[in-house]
Amino acid sequence: MADQEKAKADATKIEIMSAAQIHLVVATLLITVTFAAGFTLPGGFDNDPNSPNKGMAILIRKTAFRAFVVSDVIAFMCSAGAVFTYFLMADYSRGPVEDRVLEKLYDVSGLLQHLALISVVIAFVTGMYATLAHSLGLAITVVVISCISFFVYLWVIFKLGSA
Repeated sequence: MADQEKAKADATKIEIMSAAQIHLVVATLLITVTFAAGFTLPGGFDNDPNSPNKGMAILIRKTAFRAFVVSDVIAFMCSAGAVFTYFLMADYSRGPVEDRVLEKLYDVSGLLQHLALISVVIAFVTGMYATLAHSLGLAITVVVISCISFFVYLWVIFKLGSA
């Protein structure tokens, strides 16, 4: 009986770590994208050599731009937290560890990745709105289309919950 329990525990450990490898790739891509977005800000930078604001973001006073920056930072930090948690999982999995420890770490990293994905969508929407604000019709169209992903995500969650 103990051999069956050990085999089941080993199978669970392998399953969790295999899924974590795929999620680690996604989290790393999110870090890369959010890092790049932080340095290539929507609207660009003031490059007038005589301006006292040289090097500053052009859209700094726009509310949508500020929302972009905050959501991008949240996405970056959540993705980084997920990557760190996956590394911690890898370290723990090398030795004898209870499955529930790996499961908890996996759950934490999954939550962080969900928050990062939501924040990336918000960053995209607010960044697009900030740069397209002069064409209000186009800006609203982009925002509406982008927000559909939230409804699709909620629909999938609802369908999985009722299945």
